[in-house]
Amino acid sequence: MASFNKVVLMGNVTRNVDVKTIVTGDTSVARTGLAVNRKFKDKEETMFIDLVAFGRNAETMGEYVTKGTPLLVEGRLSMNTWENKDTGERRTKHEVIIESFQMLGSRKDREAGAYDTAEQSSVSPTTEKSFGMTHDTEKSRSIGEEDVPF
Repeated sequence: MASFNKVVLMGNVTRNVDVKTIVTGDTSVARTGLAVNRKFKDKEETMFIDLVAFGRNAETMGEYVTKGTPLLVEGRLSMNTWENKDTGERRTKHEVIIESFQMLGSRKDREAGAYDTAEQSSVSPTTEKSFGMTHDTEKSRSIGEEDVPF
């Protein structure tokens, strides 16, 4: 049976991007995190997801992406496994390997550092156009439990 591993996330960057070069070659590796919010009923849930980018994506993220930047990420889920040096325990964690990404919001906001401290909406007009979403406050309605098929 065929398998499919694709992840699409939208949220805010949780820490500045850490870019390093792999010793064995000229490949850059960038690591950061993404906070993704989910609202349901009267609650809000936030997930913190580790992101890893390689090559040109890593270099671009290191140059332009900072803590708080709204980001749309497309990639694949990966499991990283290692052994704890102190205890000898085998540890694992999941992370998203970025295949492509898009910075959201305006360039003026990014250059002014508006995302460093201000709370930002996770959906921007750019994102709405990219996904073919429209927003009409008179016609929009909340999705309830009865609307979910499972």
